[in-house]
Amino acid sequence: MTPDRPGEDLHNLSGSHLFRHAAESLVLLAIAVVLFRGFALEGYLISTGSMAPTLLGYHHDVICPECGFRFARGATQIPDDEQVRFAQGAYDFGLDQATEIRCPNCSLTGIHFHEFPRTEGDQLLVHKHAYEFRDPRRWEVVVFRNPGDPRQAYVKRVAGLPGETISIEQGEVFANGQLCRKPYEQQHSMRVPVSRFENQLGTGDPDGQPGWYCLSRHSQWQRHEARLTFTPSAEQSSLQTDWIAWRHWIRAGGKHVSEVSLPVWPEDVDLPEAGIFPLEYRDGRLRCTGVLTDVDRRAWLARSDDPAFHAALEELAMNSHIAPVVDESGYNSVDDDRAQIVDEFCVTLDVEQISGAGRFEVQLADSENEFRAVFDFSRNEVSLLRNDDPVPVRQVPFTPSDSRRHMRLEFSLFDDQALLAVNGREVFEPFAYSSSGKMKTVTKPVQFGAQGLSCEVANLELSRDVYYVSRPDRSPGPITLKTGEFFVLGDNSPVSVDSRVWDQPAVPRSAFIGKPLVVHLPSTARRFHWNGTAHDVRLPDFSRARLIH
Repeated sequence: MTPDRPGEDLHNLSGSHLFRHAAESLVLLAIAVVLFRGFALEGYLISTGSMAPTLLGYHHDVICPECGFRFARGATQIPDDEQVRFAQGAYDFGLDQATEIRCPNCSLTGIHFHEFPRTEGDQLLVHKHAYEFRDPRRWEVVVFRNPGDPRQAYVKRVAGLPGETISIEQGEVFANGQLCRKPYEQQHSMRVPVSRFENQLGTGDPDGQPGWYCLSRHSQWQRHEARLTFTPSAEQSSLQTDWIAWRHWIRAGGKHVSEVSLPVWPEDVDLPEAGIFPLEYRDGRLRCTGVLTDVDRRAWLARSDDPAFHAALEELAMNSHIAPVVDESGYNSVDDDRAQIVDEFCVTLDVEQISGAGRFEVQLADSENEFRAVFDFSRNEVSLLRNDDPVPVRQVPFTPSDSRRHMRLEFSLFDDQALLAVNGREVFEPFAYSSSGKMKTVTKPVQFGAQGLSCEVANLELSRDVYYVSRPDRSPGPITLKTGEFFVLGDNSPVSVDSRVWDQPAVPRSAFIGKPLVVHLPSTARRFHWNGTAHDVRLPDFSRARLIH
């Protein structure tokens, strides 16, 4: 991250008194801005992807040619010594090289991201006096000097506070043995996109099926471009919810294992050789590691006419495409060998044009629990149910007149905590729970449905929590912070250089520069061709201007 350079050239305008007065005003304004920046604010430019997707470094703004999903792919400008040293430790920084890239939404691989122009990183305005009278808080984004090289400035998120013993276990941060839970604002800014309905695929490619689908063959849900509409039929039971669910469908690859029953292997087919084919047959079970693609499926089907063999292959091929969600993002290179399974999700959606006295429900699951948020318009209340318990763990009234016009729902299970927000406000106090820590594959974590009412759903998106990758080779155990010391982490954990890997993991309070407030002066690159030559130009991109949480 490098400091911005303030503007140096101000041209006086000669002519009438009006123009002279305007020029003098601009000069005075520029002087005021420079003085204000000198004493209160400072500008910094993000160069690496350690905080993606919260803050972006140099990147390619990629649009998937298959589904149209837009995402950032990291492109480091000039790697410094620390980045090179860390990259040599088998971690990728998203350098401009021909590494594999995969669309986070539809899992298309082989995207030529170099065809998209490279965009500069986010520019930050940093409040330099934010910590004169208070300490940084947990989950706060901070800018600080590298204790080993004060000429370098880093931006990270505070995860550990003075006097705490910090450990990272199964992607979570623990302080003094207690799980550190993120509040709503931090969840909102840190979540990583997994699937977006408006970029839903069609069904033309057998290896590229849609993730969102109806659970019932007679579903009353209808798709209209990027929206879903629901109108209950006269025959539909008032007690039956019509569900839309999501499955993590991938086209190829993966390290997950799928299996189906096949009592007898066909005599006219040679057994698959271990290590050569993804298939394995043992003890009456047909197994597959990763995805059994359509090409492989058809090749195996052609080897025998045995109907039981065909049925098993068809079932296995379907099951193999449904994989667990891992800590992958489009910003980094694909590395299935180091991917970590995640089970903490957030679903966001707009529910509009609600009419009727029925119910709208959203269900989320992690490794051990299922939570269901129920909006009951006949009783004007919202309930949170856990697993099969009919007694709500949370229940509050709501105003139907406001909710019927528009509800922006955000429902998450981050950090063993069920949190529900409507139109940017938490509906009730988050419900905290405990789990055993045993990771179980969750391939269908979310579904939503309606009964007895009409509604429209738009802006449907699934995202996941940050998974903090532990580095036992660099951090053999918990780290105890002294007075005035902090533990910091990057949101893009697989590639971040932070307290997990530094020889001296603690950041002293004296190293803090300040708190970044906003991303300002955003721009994006656009490429045009003139006279047979490609040219990249920078254009304003105000969609990237935002407050930093």
